[in-house]
Amino acid sequence: MALWLCLGSGMVAAQTLPPTATLPVKALPGAGGAVSSVGPGDVLQITIYGQPDLSSQVTVSADGGITVPFLGVLTVAQESPGVIARRIEAGLRKGGYLSDPTVSVEVAQVNSRVVSILGEVQRPGRYAIESRLSLLELLALAGGLKNTADEHITVMHPDAQASGPRAETRVVVSSRAAPSPEASALALHSGDIVYVPAAPLFFTYGEVGKPGAYPLEQGMNVMRALALAGGLTPRAADGRISIRRTDPKTGQMASTKAKLTDEIHPGDVIYVDERWF
Repeated sequence: MALWLCLGSGMVAAQTLPPTATLPVKALPGAGGAVSSVGPGDVLQITIYGQPDLSSQVTVSADGGITVPFLGVLTVAQESPGVIARRIEAGLRKGGYLSDPTVSVEVAQVNSRVVSILGEVQRPGRYAIESRLSLLELLALAGGLKNTADEHITVMHPDAQASGPRAETRVVVSSRAAPSPEASALALHSGDIVYVPAAPLFFTYGEVGKPGAYPLEQGMNVMRALALAGGLTPRAADGRISIRRTDPKTGQMASTKAKLTDEIHPGDVIYVDERWF
């Protein structure tokens, strides 16, 4: 099923944002060769061909350095894996340690440029950004939206001074038929957190084909809601449809006769009565 046709029925519990630090980083396919530059926290696999004792896996330090056998500390932040490999080859050759070294450097784990996605997606977690990553591409990497997902997604951006609340971007990701241009155009950056909330629900019962709870679409009316619920049964009284809605001020539920063009609100209960004869 396509990513944008996956919103269906289901009951959703309220959720809170889990801490991103507990989620594993999931590197994109071919991470080692595609990463344009490394940064603090990245794990590098250094392979010196023909010299397995000199090969090692190292983590780029907070100040951008790595420790290489014989060469000591090299500052490599913002350099590509290929450039780092050539520097190591040149250092081993110049120091007389190896006459013709062949070195490869791959990024085993990307930690310096990571975006997190939480909420109603198939595979929430932390994903590496290799070059450019759009919101639409991240949703695809995360397996797409669950059938309980809302159309509105929040992207939280890190605060540069780490002293205030994160800035937020609200994005409508789908028209239920195709992805929005905004979702494809929005580029994500390191430290961004994407949160996909659960869609608000409405409920149907009585003489409908499939009574239950359904995600509410923007601008949905009674006719569309009944269609999602399987339509009316042969016993239904199409002139006796009501909406039961809770008053947000009093907390009391009131019932009103519904027209097919009436708009549905979150939490509404649509009741279709049975015909008398």
